[in-house]
Amino acid sequence: MGFSSVVVEGIILVAAVIASAVVAATIVERVSVINDALRQSMKQQANSIMTRISIVYATYDTTVGLFVVYAKNIGKYPVIGLDKLNVYFGEYGKADLYVYDRDGVLVPGEWSYIEVSGSEPEVWEPGETIKIYIYNSTVVNSPFYVKIYTPSGSWTEEEFVFIPR
Repeated sequence: MGFSSVVVEGIILVAAVIASAVVAATIVERVSVINDALRQSMKQQANSIMTRISIVYATYDTTVGLFVVYAKNIGKYPVIGLDKLNVYFGEYGKADLYVYDRDGVLVPGEWSYIEVSGSEPEVWEPGETIKIYIYNSTVVNSPFYVKIYTPSGSWTEEEFVFIPR
């Protein structure tokens, strides 16, 4: 009977070691997933903090009937995916979200852009200015309000007065 109890204890010990290894591997895997999630979150927060944009000038182009907004990337990171910008426009306190013009035919309620400077298309590089064309969908009384929100979470807003000439 002494020999069988030693064998049983040995089997139980091996089973305990295997179970401990499985638990340890699961814990290490979960810690790795949490670490990756935290690292990604910190990278996104740093990107948001280091991405800064500014509206430098806005006007109404009477020849084409569009509002034109000049905005500059004054941060340290590029803004990738300019078609994903959120552009709000209207009277202060009554601004509407305008959608990006995907078909090349600007209709009321849409906006498009061109890069005034820069070497990489569809990337708003640090120091680069873009020209945003806004085709308003409703009558807008002065003062006008524009808010630009980037995919990384940074934003700028400006109120301006249009004086017809």
